[in-house]
Amino acid sequence: MGKPQTIEEMMAYYDREIDDLQAKNEILQAEKEALERRLQEHSIAGKAMGNELLRPGEECDLYPGEIREILVDILKEARKGMPQGTRRADILEDLLSHNVVEGIPDKKAKALKTALKGYKDLDASLRRKLEDLGIDLAEQGRKHYKLKYYGDDRYSASMACTGGDAGRGGRNLAAELIQKFL
Repeated sequence: MGKPQTIEEMMAYYDREIDDLQAKNEILQAEKEALERRLQEHSIAGKAMGNELLRPGEECDLYPGEIREILVDILKEARKGMPQGTRRADILEDLLSHNVVEGIPDKKAKALKTALKGYKDLDASLRRKLEDLGIDLAEQGRKHYKLKYYGDDRYSASMACTGGDAGRGGRNLAAELIQKFL
């Protein structure tokens, strides 16, 4: 997309830029709050080490609070299918009420859908939006880009150099990236 020529095009361009910056700000604010919460939890956990619910595995957060966010999402999904008044439901309700998260994966998914809506080609703005979401363009082939999530080779996907199908490709790519990365 070229330089905006008319006042309407300029206004639309800056409206999109403002929306993008607001989405980025929401993500950064949520990550900041998650870091502050983790810092507080670590200081509390240090006092009661023998009483942990789950022991951490070998996986590390790709962004602050990622594993916690994913686990809470999984617990929420598991809770949806449980009948009310069961021990399992009560335990999950208790855990969910005491482990509030910022919803960073949902915010990133929304920002990704917005960024790829109507995808036609990879310009500097889209590249920046993807990078802000932790999606790196690792390399470019003749017809596709290779995308990696936070540079981790285990989480990769390909993206056509030019979008097609009247924006359908962008929506499909967003759905694939959300499933693989978030």
